[in-house]
Amino acid sequence: MLSTGVKSIDDLLGGGFGEGVLTQIYGAYATGKTTLAAQAGILSGKKVAYVDTEGGFSPERLAQIAESRGLDPDEALQRFVLFTPSDFKEQRRVIGSLKKAVTRDFGLVVVDSITAHYRAEDDWWSLNVELGRQLQVLLWLARKNSIPVIVVNQVHFDSRAERTRPVAEQTLGYRCKDILRLDKLPKPGLRVAVLERHRFRPEGLMAYFRITERGIEEAE
Repeated sequence: MLSTGVKSIDDLLGGGFGEGVLTQIYGAYATGKTTLAAQAGILSGKKVAYVDTEGGFSPERLAQIAESRGLDPDEALQRFVLFTPSDFKEQRRVIGSLKKAVTRDFGLVVVDSITAHYRAEDDWWSLNVELGRQLQVLLWLARKNSIPVIVVNQVHFDSRAERTRPVAEQTLGYRCKDILRLDKLPKPGLRVAVLERHRFRPEGLMAYFRITERGIEEAE
């Protein structure tokens, strides 16, 4: 298990992010998805393959989190191997290249987000097939190297169901055994993590947290 650095979220996940499985983290903008994934990478103490499709990766933010937790910010940054695909085709190539790039000295793989470029395309059937292939590669990586793989996902409003849903819900849901939803709450700065699916933990469990200069922290 890879700790998130937040005891309540670790407890929610049965100890942390599971090794050998895909974990999906989804939610609206500014709910803490990127911060949570990056924080886990910082705390892993190992190399992190980070696929940034949205331009949200911030070295300054990583350094801030590491330093505020008593870690060497330069050492933490050096452990992150960054990939920045500019479209869905390049994303496919990058994820395919991880089969050789990621070895046992890596502690985590993150794709943030898996669906940003997917949403920019039009051929939904072909996109779902290709997305499924990319997820299969990521699952293979997780199992082969016994490491967690986190896929960050966006949301959209389903007018028929009148609720917010994750993008490509069925395609990701088929391969992601653990699914964590992050939501904003009315109280300023307060967030909640909701366990929507897990291999052995009950669905619907919740943990409250805040986003601070230290990253993700327990809600007071």
